[in-house]
Amino acid sequence: TSSWGYAVKNDASGGSVDIEAHSPLTVAADVLEAGDITLVAGNTTSGLDDLTINANIQSSASGSTITLTAGNSITQAADTTVGTNGTATDITINATADLEGVGGNDSFIQDNGAHFISNGGDITIVANDAAIADLDASVTNGTYGNVYVTSRTGSIIDNGNTDTDITANAAVLLAVTGIGSSDAIDTAVTYLAAQNVGTGASGNININNTGPLTLENANTIDSTVYPSLWNYAVKNDA
Repeated sequence: TSSWGYAVKNDASGGSVDIEAHSPLTVAADVLEAGDITLVAGNTTSGLDDLTINANIQSSASGSTITLTAGNSITQAADTTVGTNGTATDITINATADLEGVGGNDSFIQDNGAHFISNGGDITIVANDAAIADLDASVTNGTYGNVYVTSRTGSIIDNGNTDTDITANAAVLLAVTGIGSSDAIDTAVTYLAAQNVGTGASGNININNTGPLTLENANTIDSTVYPSLWNYAVKNDA
């Protein structure tokens, strides 16, 4: 028999891929879909509900969504891409869906050389800790998407030196124990909102941006995501 070359492939126009495991879930070969992709490492009592990305996850449709959820951590290996060869694909990461309360790292980790490419869609990451390497919401001849990274109890760190960490219209960054605290988050954005706040806040906010930059309130950047949050563009409670 011939080799498929993919773990999952769906060429149906307007179709979708929706896979949930209980759990963990490992992407060992490419996932290719002509529409939306949803992968879930669902909750169990093991505390090991991790989603491991060791291959590409790609939607070929414009205006599609890629949603990756884990009860605990999500990790992405070097030389892999999550994204689209269409335009305006929204990518959403949720590494805090531990409804069992068992624990685990609940982290999002991109290895150096790993890529998120949304071609103008928004990229949203929610985790307890976030290590980012390449979140690229740029698009040729169009409006860049926004990048939202929330580290609910920990930090946002620069985990890659190969690529700019965030390329977008705007970056909205929220953490508790630092944003680029010891190694600056490298950005190429027009607007930035960053807050390091909460009980026991510690660390620094350290951003290195290429190009003109406006510091702006998050709810001005996107009132649908942050309807009443933040009266500051930048705030550090440490």
